[in-house]
Amino acid sequence: TATDVAGNVSSASSAAAVTIDNTAPALISAITISDTALKIGDTATVKFTFTEAVSGFTTADTKVENGKLTGLSSSDGGITWTATLTPSTSITDTTNQIQLDNTGYTDMAGNAGVGTSNSPNYSIDTERPTLASSITISDTALKIGDTATVTFTFAEAVTGFTIADVSVPNGVLSNLTTGDGGITWTATLTPNASASGA
Repeated sequence: TATDVAGNVSSASSAAAVTIDNTAPALISAITISDTALKIGDTATVKFTFTEAVSGFTTADTKVENGKLTGLSSSDGGITWTATLTPSTSITDTTNQIQLDNTGYTDMAGNAGVGTSNSPNYSIDTERPTLASSITISDTALKIGDTATVTFTFAEAVTGFTIADVSVPNGVLSNLTTGDGGITWTATLTPNASASGA
């Protein structure tokens, strides 16, 4: 109550409700990535889950190593957000992360996030395997009874390589093997009988 200078006492006071939100929004858990070993043609779904609904969140608030995020959206009012991660082409890198700048979004009260958050690591291999050097042949002038060793050296380990992948005019390959996990492969070249050619 209050009293004026004449001594009049006011009636009972009334109160107004005040809502306070001085808590910054934040990720409720780590950024998740549906596929952490991306190769040519792969994409992954990236999920951001916040402690409360946020607005103003865009892909500009993220830094994506060796890739890009597209299609960022929320289907539950701003708490859970998903985007598609597409890796860059012709890249081999085993250590990559997505970094989120938390100051780029706000909660419904206008409080901005604080600091940065990082995703788990993801690896990228979008380089096609190639030969590191020319195919070598131990003997390039074969006669009756000769054989030669043919060596294929790749830039990285490969699988699924068979004799069916090789065309051999006037000869055949056999015993294709690798002794170092798929980088260097050797085979035996045997010339066809009664064949002649350069």
